[in-house]
Amino acid sequence: MLDGIFGSQPMSHWYEVFNGVHVPFGAVREPQEVVNDPQLRANDIIVPLEGAGGKLTSTVNSPIQVHGVSKVPAKRAPRIGEHNDEVLKELGFEDSEIDALRSSGAIPVAQPGKQPEEALRAS
Repeated sequence: MLDGIFGSQPMSHWYEVFNGVHVPFGAVREPQEVVNDPQLRANDIIVPLEGAGGKLTSTVNSPIQVHGVSKVPAKRAPRIGEHNDEVLKELGFEDSEIDALRSSGAIPVAQPGKQPEEALRAS
């Protein structure tokens, strides 16, 4: 019932109605409207995403703020297998053991330049 009522008028109409009677309200925004909202960008809520590429250029900033500690810029998540060698070497594996794990299929072959979902389809 409410969908029909609210959908019968443009948002500008409802702004006038609710502002006139001092009722708190807000419009539900489409994702693209949120990403491009100047207030969210000015308040560092939507921030640039380093290294993502393609159409993905922004993300939601971490809400955690630690007094006296600057936030690091947002970066893309690692690709599947991107840091396998580093992690395994830190755990004490030798190059030959890592190669054997990769050959056996126990760890995925890193797919350079591919996003995680593309790497999964490729393996």
